[in-house]
Amino acid sequence: MKKQLFYSLALVTVTLVMMSCASSKNSSTISNVADISQYKYLVFGPNSNEGDADLADVMLMVQNELAKKLTVVSSEKAYELLEAGEHVLSPRINVKSEKWEKGQAYITINFQDFKTRQGVAVLKSSGIGWPVSEERALNAIRKELNKVFK
Repeated sequence: MKKQLFYSLALVTVTLVMMSCASSKNSSTISNVADISQYKYLVFGPNSNEGDADLADVMLMVQNELAKKLTVVSSEKAYELLEAGEHVLSPRINVKSEKWEKGQAYITINFQDFKTRQGVAVLKSSGIGWPVSEERALNAIRKELNKVFK
C-alpha cells in the first residue's frame, strides 16, 4: 500500500514538474532595408507543415492571425496594387512538431516582398511542453505579430 502511494505521488510530482516547465519562446528579425509599416497587403504562398495533417489546423490559425493584421489579396490583385505603388508581402509559414523530442512545436513565418522576393522579416515561436504545445507556439507567434504589425 505504501509503495503504491509513493509511486502515485511520484507520478503526480513528475506530471506537475513537466507542466510547470512548459513554456514558449519567440523572436523577430526585421530587415533594416525594408519598412514593414509600408506593407498593408498579403498574398499567401506555399507553406510547410511536414505533411502532418494535425498541424494543418495550426497553419490555418496562423493564416487567420495574419489576415487580422493585413488585407489578404490574390496574386492578380497584388500586381494591380504594385502598379499603384502599394507594397505587398508574401509569407511562407512553417509549422513543425517534435512529438517525441520534449514535446516542442515551432512556428516560423518568413515574410518576403511580393515584387522583389527580398526578405523583409522573420518571426519565430516555439511552445515547449508535454503534450506537444502548438497552442503555446501559436500564442507566442500572436505576440510577435502584435509587436511587428502595430
